[in-house]
Amino acid sequence: MSRLDLIDAPSPVFNERALPIDMIVLHYTGMRTGAAALAKLRDAAPRRGDYAADMPAEWAEGDPNDALGAASAHYLVEEDGRIFAVVPEDKRAWHAGKSWWAGQSDVNSLSIGVEIVNGGHDFGLPDYPPAQIASVIALVKDIAARHAIAPWRIVGHSDIAPGRKLDPGEHFPWTQLEAEGAALGRAGARANDAETARVLHAPGDGGADVQRLQERLEAWGYGLAASGGYDERTQACVEAFQRRWSAGDDSEFRFGVWTGRDEALLSAAFENAQAAARAAQEAGAPYACEPPKDPG
Repeated sequence: MSRLDLIDAPSPVFNERALPIDMIVLHYTGMRTGAAALAKLRDAAPRRGDYAADMPAEWAEGDPNDALGAASAHYLVEEDGRIFAVVPEDKRAWHAGKSWWAGQSDVNSLSIGVEIVNGGHDFGLPDYPPAQIASVIALVKDIAARHAIAPWRIVGHSDIAPGRKLDPGEHFPWTQLEAEGAALGRAGARANDAETARVLHAPGDGGADVQRLQERLEAWGYGLAASGGYDERTQACVEAFQRRWSAGDDSEFRFGVWTGRDEALLSAAFENAQAAARAAQEAGAPYACEPPKDPG
């Protein structure tokens, strides 16, 4: 049971889980207001006209009577830090959509979904307020402790749905979560220098080195086949990785272009996942799943 101060806002939009919980997925709401986002998460039969004023323009256009896909999450965190409990944790909320992580396509069944109120890219990707991030950190740590969720299994929506989703976005302060133990850290990654700034792979490249990159990204969890060609899917996975790992540091990078900095961060992620797993095992509190292994 959570020790946090939660506000009950129950939604009927859920079904039964088919898998045990071992992931947390962070989202932004992508709507104009938190009130509208919460209302939609609680609506089993949403209609376009009910939310048009708070939706991105491309979604708002059309017949106001058109049905929208029902969606939900386990929690919603408002800008002022309030946390709403929407779907019970033992139920399968509908937050991930078509997604994939580490060999699993039913991410909804094995994850806890946390919606964070933020307009997202369609509304200028505003910064996340400190009070909100403090609550996100407290919530994620609470969930992870109760379910023995490993830090490498705390991901963004863009990680599990590359190319389809961008949230929680490149402005999300992952480094703050890392510093508080609410996400896997990047300790050990090489500092920015001329080598880390070097472009290693770019769209259109091909060969054994590209295949190795694809194999490593797939081993980390991304839904990516090792074809040896730097195709659109590879670029989408690289961009998702960068939103999680590169965008929050002081490096200069271009989305979709793999650099020495990205290479260093991926290597550090593998190493830190292994170290975290060993530490948890030695403490007598092993995580719910094994860490990813770097194929080299």
